[in-house]
Amino acid sequence: MRIEGPLRVPVSAKLRERVEALLERGERRILLDLARVSTVDAAGLGELVGAYNVAAAVDGVLRVSHVPRRVRALLDVARLSDLLTAGA
Repeated sequence: MRIEGPLRVPVSAKLRERVEALLERGERRILLDLARVSTVDAAGLGELVGAYNVAAAVDGVLRVSHVPRRVRALLDVARLSDLLTAGA
């Protein structure tokens, strides 16, 4: 699933809603393409973790790919890189 634009305050619930819709359809492996994410803040990181948790709650797997350098730096600082990129 391609994510575009900023992931920051104000955070839309669209990301989590899209993940939930995929899970309801039976998908259990979700890959978020972040190549077109322009900026991320703490709220955006929270949304990524929330989406990860929603998937994990139904034995699903959510990973991110094509993470821009500036976004990767924030994932690293928040110690989320290993969690969200393992096996991606």
